[in-house]
Amino acid sequence: MDKRKLCIQRRSSLSNSKRFEKEKAITNCVLPFLKGKIGTYIPIRNEVDVYAKFRDEFDLYIPKTLDDTTIAFYSDYEEKSKGPFSTIEPIGMHEVKDLDVILVPIVGFFGTYRMGYGKGYYDRYLSKSSALKIGVAFDVQEMEFDVKPTDVKLDMIITESRILR
Repeated sequence: MDKRKLCIQRRSSLSNSKRFEKEKAITNCVLPFLKGKIGTYIPIRNEVDVYAKFRDEFDLYIPKTLDDTTIAFYSDYEEKSKGPFSTIEPIGMHEVKDLDVILVPIVGFFGTYRMGYGKGYYDRYLSKSSALKIGVAFDVQEMEFDVKPTDVKLDMIITESRILR
């Protein structure tokens, strides 16, 4: 089985009660690092849900797909619509470029490298950002994989049991 599919399957196999318990531990570990303008995501396909916990507490910015290679972040307060890949995205009137922290979704991770869905949107964005880059994942998503030259190393990955730096 392909490594991405295996990581997604592992993530999806968590029961709702286990997922809730693990997400609570992850959000508690993430909390001390949050400040200023925070980029995050609205979860799809059983990704760690940090959005529900932080949307009422912080100034959040959500990615929007602009074209086949680019994402940009817009205020979570903007109206949203269905985007590609089953995502929910802001309609996007005022792009923000100076995020302080970005919470990054993960399919799989190895050290502080993330495996995404394979299109490279986040790697291209993160390579140009000076924000603190925090990946969030469940321990079961850890998987050894070949790191490509275009893969961006995150500042940290936070799971329910540890912080990798």
